[in-house]
Amino acid sequence: MEESDQGIVVVFREQQVRQRKLAHFLKHYGLEALPEGPELAELMGTFQFFVEGWDDVPEEIYAIPEIRKFYAHLHKVWPYWFFFCDLRTETLKMMTLCLMPTLEAFKRLGEPEAAVQCDPMELLRFIQRNFGPMNLMMEKAGMSEMDIYQRSGDIMRYFGLPYDAPPPE
Repeated sequence: MEESDQGIVVVFREQQVRQRKLAHFLKHYGLEALPEGPELAELMGTFQFFVEGWDDVPEEIYAIPEIRKFYAHLHKVWPYWFFFCDLRTETLKMMTLCLMPTLEAFKRLGEPEAAVQCDPMELLRFIQRNFGPMNLMMEKAGMSEMDIYQRSGDIMRYFGLPYDAPPPE
């Protein structure tokens, strides 16, 4: 884990991924280790997650079984992705794709790379389940209902989904 002006970069090495070892990460960012109030609020949207050791593999991370299992485990023990992930990067999308049970790849003529999509209803259910842990973190950070509303909208737009919920009063 490395902190910089652009946030916190978490790199899981190949052995950690294969063995699903999270102790070092949880020691620093587990629920009991996290600060509260404004100090926690400053961490919102600052994390980027990477796995190391598959640079020579042609598949994307969401297609590699070991990485999919690792992110499923990480999500089970630390489901706060929507609060911590930097929405200016692809990190959260890649991690989320690792948890989607159904992926469909397609290639458009004339485009050099293939694309992947998941079942929109599976994605929506995933998003709905993850608002709870996000809200928990935001409440622990002392953030307002309006802050929660705005972050929820940011998450929906990040995944290319509409957000037309009325703001809190």
